[in-house]
Amino acid sequence: MPAAERQETIRYYLEFLEDASEEERAALGTPEALAQQILRENGISPQPAVIKHSNRTAKLIVLACTFYIWLPLLVTWYSLLLTALIVLICIPVSLGATLLGGLFSFVITVFQDVPTALMLLGFGLGSGGVGILVAYPIWLACKSIVRFTIFTTKKMLHFVLKGDETQ
Repeated sequence: MPAAERQETIRYYLEFLEDASEEERAALGTPEALAQQILRENGISPQPAVIKHSNRTAKLIVLACTFYIWLPLLVTWYSLLLTALIVLICIPVSLGATLLGGLFSFVITVFQDVPTALMLLGFGLGSGGVGILVAYPIWLACKSIVRFTIFTTKKMLHFVLKGDETQ
């Protein structure tokens, strides 16, 4: 449709819509249906709807053929995330064990050498205090790692099962 004719048609329908009642506007239908009708009246066939093809089968075939490459990488990825969690959990656990060891050593050595016993008590209480201080940030880091793991797993599954575009 030429540009001048298109502008004239748009002007006509704008004036019509300004003067029309609600029933007349409703009779025209949706803007998409009205555009299709205008194109048909001018002898222009509307573009057929594009059929979206899925390449899910091709993806599954490629994944099946290359599993010996991505499977070790995936196992390594999850092993590293699990290792990070274990290391983070070991920090407050070891500091708590040092607290208990310091208290136990204090009780044993208090009768043999008082300055050494007080030093062991100080080490134990100090490591217990550090353990309490780092427990909450480590808890937040562990939660973040778990959320990140769930997020990346969902993204990978969405890419494989749904399509290229992730949410």
